[in-house]
Amino acid sequence: MEIIAKVSRGSKMDQIYLPKHRFGLNAGSYVLVKELDKIKEKQEKLFFYNIKKIEKVKIIIIKEIINVLNKYNFDNVIITGSFVDEGFNFNDIDIILIKDENININEVKDELRENFGINSHLILIDNKSLLKGIATDPLFQTMLSKYVSRKRSIYNVKPELKHKLLDLHLLKSNLLIKHFDVLNLNEKLDLLRNLISINLFITKKQIISKDEVYSKIEELFGDNIIEDLRSNLVDKKKFIKKYKQLYDKTFKKILEGVRNESKQK
Repeated sequence: MEIIAKVSRGSKMDQIYLPKHRFGLNAGSYVLVKELDKIKEKQEKLFFYNIKKIEKVKIIIIKEIINVLNKYNFDNVIITGSFVDEGFNFNDIDIILIKDENININEVKDELRENFGINSHLILIDNKSLLKGIATDPLFQTMLSKYVSRKRSIYNVKPELKHKLLDLHLLKSNLLIKHFDVLNLNEKLDLLRNLISINLFITKKQIISKDEVYSKIEELFGDNIIEDLRSNLVDKKKFIKKYKQLYDKTFKKILEGVRNESKQK
C-alpha cells in the first residue's frame, strides 16, 4: 500500500494525514516517510458506469489492482460482476482486460493472487472482439451494463441476433436441468442468468442489462429465489419445471431464427 500525501503544518508538529478508510497501513504500523522529487504519474481517476453505490474499501482495492496492471499497458481495465454490486457476496473479481496483443494471462492472474490473495476471473479481449461480444452475446452485455474502469468508455453498439451463436450459448444452460443437485450456488446462478439473458435478448431485440436479468429472474421464480437457492430451500420439482418450460420456449425461438436466417441466404 502506498499513499502520496502532502506534509501539513501543525502548531507543534508538522503532520501527514491518511484517509480513514484505507487498505493497509493500520494504526500502530511502522512506515517510511520519504520526500519525492516529483510525482511521476498523476493518480488516475476511476470511471463508474451505472454504479449507484460502492463501498470505499472496494474502490481502494480496484485502484491497487489497476496500479499492478498498469505495467502491462492494457488499453483499458474493466472491473465488473458481483464485486461491483453492493455488499460482499462475491467469490472472485471479474476483470476484462482490453488489449489488441496477446499476453500470458496466467502470469497476470498469478500476480494478482500474490498481491491481493484473491481469485480473479480474467477475460483478455481485443477492441474489435469486445464490440462484437456486446452486440451478439447477451451475457457479455449484462457484464458491461455495470462496471468500474480505468478509462472512460461507453460502448454504443447495435444488437445483432445471431441465432446459431445463441444456440451454442443456450446449450450450457441445459446443465442445470440435468445436474441441479451437484452444482453449487454460483454455478446455478450462472446458468440461470445465461438462460434469462438469452430469452430477454431474443424477445426484446435490444442490449440487455444486469438489472433486467435479475428482475426477470424474480418475476419468474419469486423475489427470494437467490436466497432460497443459497439456503437450499428451493422446491426442486417446481423450479426445474418452470426452468425447463422457459428453456424449451427459448430454444424454439432460436430454432425459428436459425430457419429464417437460412431462408434469407
